[in-house]
Amino acid sequence: MRALCDADPSNPLQSPVNGDLDGFPPTILISCTRDLLLSDTVRMLRALRAAGVEAVLHVYDGQAHGDYSQNPIRYVAECEDAQCELFEFFDGHLK
Repeated sequence: MRALCDADPSNPLQSPVNGDLDGFPPTILISCTRDLLLSDTVRMLRALRAAGVEAVLHVYDGQAHGDYSQNPIRYVAECEDAQCELFEFFDGHLK
């Protein structure tokens, strides 16, 4: 198995931001200010929009990667808000 450090970051299978995004479906992106992937999420948002894809980004303050999915375990208002944004997004696009 090839080591991760040997992976080619220009390969779309390694980094989707480098892929062909034409025809990609509407996309919702969620990140947080303490998420190590926040900058990559913003890059993906820009790439999607440059390809003409409807894309929205929600960034929550003071949380880390995936914290928005923890609502069933501990109540955090941002978690509830993120889930509502997801539900509204899908309700609007899967009519």
